[in-house]
Amino acid sequence: MRFSPKARMNVVTKEDKEERLRAFIARHIEAQRALGAPATDITYRLLALSAESPAASALDKLAPELSAAGIKVEALLVRRSSTAMPATTDCRFVTDIRLLDAHEQLVLDATTVWIGDCMRRDPLRRDSYELYSEACPATATRAIRSFAQIWRAAGPSGSLTSERKWSGPRQPSLFDPSLLAGAEAAPLPALLRH
Repeated sequence: MRFSPKARMNVVTKEDKEERLRAFIARHIEAQRALGAPATDITYRLLALSAESPAASALDKLAPELSAAGIKVEALLVRRSSTAMPATTDCRFVTDIRLLDAHEQLVLDATTVWIGDCMRRDPLRRDSYELYSEACPATATRAIRSFAQIWRAAGPSGSLTSERKWSGPRQPSLFDPSLLAGAEAAPLPALLRH
């Protein structure tokens, strides 16, 4: 009997990660176009260390295609960097250092998610971790819930780029990690720690 899991874990070099993410996102955009999905219903959600992360870079390079398809992007970043997110991205910054123990994640829809390295990991290491889940509602649901919880705690919305910085009061602590997966199940380890 052959076992074929819906989620695939891959170990890749840093150089290949951004290209694979771009292909993953481009396939999703094309699938949404083929299905005739209303553009206003699609929002990609990114949790990353900075705008220089491979997932953020992949979204940046696909910005014209995302805009043409009417897909919105919400991004949660832990660190500001010299690279800015596209002006059309609704970006929030999280100051709680506990988030460095989380994995980067990109949620494309209710069944499609990418999970990458722990944010604390050295980005120059060659054996990067990533998990592509293209047909797994359970993984995507947990990722959506964790993103929503962090998004609410992150503070005001608005397209924050390196040129426009929010200067409001310090935000409260993030959240109770036990809430990530909801009351019905424990959080997946891949979403929390490496």
